Order: sequence, then structure tokens, then C-alpha cells
Amino acid sequence: MLGSRKEPARVPGLMPDPMPDAPALPEGPPATSLRRALRILSDPWTMLILKEAFNGTRRFSAFQRALNIPKQTLSLRLTALCHEQMLYRRFPAPQSGGTQAAPEYAPTAKTFDLADAMYAIWLWHRANPGVEEVLPFDIIHKSCGHLLEADYCCTACGGPAHSTSVTIQRSQPEQVETEPRPRLARRNDASFTATSSQSGGMVAASLVGDLPCNEILFLLFQGPRHPLAITQELALGAPVVRDRLDKLKALNLVREEVQGRRLVYHLLPRAEGFFPLLLAIADWGDRWCNDGQPPPDPRIHACGAILRGRYRCRHCAEWVSRDQLELRFHG
Repeated sequence: MLGSRKEPARVPGLMPDPMPDAPALPEGPPATSLRRALRILSDPWTMLILKEAFNGTRRFSAFQRALNIPKQTLSLRLTALCHEQMLYRRFPAPQSGGTQAAPEYAPTAKTFDLADAMYAIWLWHRANPGVEEVLPFDIIHKSCGHLLEADYCCTACGGPAHSTSVTIQRSQPEQVETEPRPRLARRNDASFTATSSQSGGMVAASLVGDLPCNEILFLLFQGPRHPLAITQELALGAPVVRDRLDKLKALNLVREEVQGRRLVYHLLPRAEGFFPLLLAIADWGDRWCNDGQPPPDPRIHACGAILRGRYRCRHCAEWVSRDQLELRFHG
């Protein structure tokens, strides 16, 4: 009968079994070490808390006093940083009379490895002073006795690492980001504004706390883009891209240019000082945030080496290390 034809029986060795379905390839934007690092750091308060810890703050009350941060917010951030093994909670020896001292939050090696990012924040504010003084201390390079002036350089050749001397390659097989970004909410914008004002205008440290801003800046360092290209390359929503571009314009970090019927965004010279900061965070992400995988986007210096950057003193040409720096507080 028509329609009742049976498939021939399969004889082992003569007729191949049907091919199994190929596993679905993961979908998502290209992975970057910067994004993976900023999953930990991209909170409007986190870098400010780490900056204080890096400079010697240890107790809850001291963090709260230095940053004017709400107590509940501080408690949540300190707990998260302990979970990420950036800080650990310790209890000092009891005081005289047996009274237990308040717990302290001490930085780990993972935090101290962010040293170059911390120097980048200080150096950017030193080069771009605002209306009010936001740096409560100077950094002195003890090796030469000068106020720290340094360039972020390739450790292989000693040459400076700037946006025209660094290119980005994709490792193979190419990695994609399968985890969703941290949820973007209106309160994040309010927190960004609060941290910038309440912490004395620490724009660089606060800006690190906004993941889309950092991704857009890093993309623009690779060349001018129009908003649609940014939306597609970063898999961000168009409203988020527009909002962050407006924010970067207000900070005098980018400018827009009309080309035909569309706007193209370029970096302004003021933004160049952010490049070492983003490179240092991406390099930190290579070491701490890739879960044993190779870096998804190696940065290649003009000398041909994979970039491993460090700050180098302009006065004595020595590599900057934490044990050779001294903080001198104003007043």
C-alpha cells in the first residue's frame, strides 16, 4: 500500500548508523579577560574599598568613615570581597581587660596583585586634577626620592604600552562569554554618581565600577565606532550604549563626530591615561579570572611579545614595586 513503505533493516557493518546531532556551539559575545576581571571589580564601590584596603584601612568603621558609604552597602561589599578571596576577615588579639577588638579586613595576594591598576588611578588623577583635591597623599618612589611619575611599559622590551603600540588577538579556539553580565539596574547609575561625589570625585576608581563604560572605552581604544557597531560587538542593548556614551562624553573622555547619516565616537586625549588602567585590569584577569583557560584575548606589544606590563619610573627607569613606594599624606 502507498504510504506504508518500511525502512530497510540496518545490517551492522553494511549500513552506517545515523550521525548523532552535533553539539550546539555556545553563543555569546567574545570573551575578554577585562570582562572576566570586571565581574569582580565592576561595582561602583568595590575599587574604592580595595583602594582603601591597599592604603592600609582595615576596620569596618574606618572604611565607612573614609568613603561615607552606607553601612549595609559596605557590609555586603566586604562579604562579597571575602567570598572572592580579595579580602579575609581576621580578629586581632584581645585588648587589655579581655575586650575583643573589632574584626579587620586584610587584603590578600590577589588584591595586592592589582597594584598597577591602583597606580593607574592615582596617576590619572594626578595628570587630570579636578576642581577640588581628590588625592589625600603623594606617592614617593623611594629608589630615587621623586614624586611618582611612571609609564606603563612592556616588560619584554621596556617600550611604553599605549593604544597605538598594542593590538589585541583572539586565542583559538575562540572563547565566548556564556555567563550573563551582572544585571544593570537604575540603582547602578545612582551608585556611580554617589561614589564619584561621596568619595571626593574619584572618577577613575568609580568608572571601573561600571562594566559597560569600561568595555566601550576598551573597544574605542581599538578604533572609532558608531553606536550600532558597539551594540553588536559587545552584545549590549542600544539604550545602555547610548547612556554610557553620554556619560563618557560628560566626563570629556569621548567625542562624537557626524559622518554621513550616523555618529561616530572617538576617544579624547584625556582618555589615554585610562588605557594602562584597563590593560592592568585585563592582565590581572589573565592571572586570576580565566579558570585555567588560556587568555581569550592576548594583548600584543609592538615588539611582538605578549604584553606583560608594569609601571616604570620616569626618573630612574626602575620598575615600580610596592615595597619601593611611600605614601606621604597631605597636611
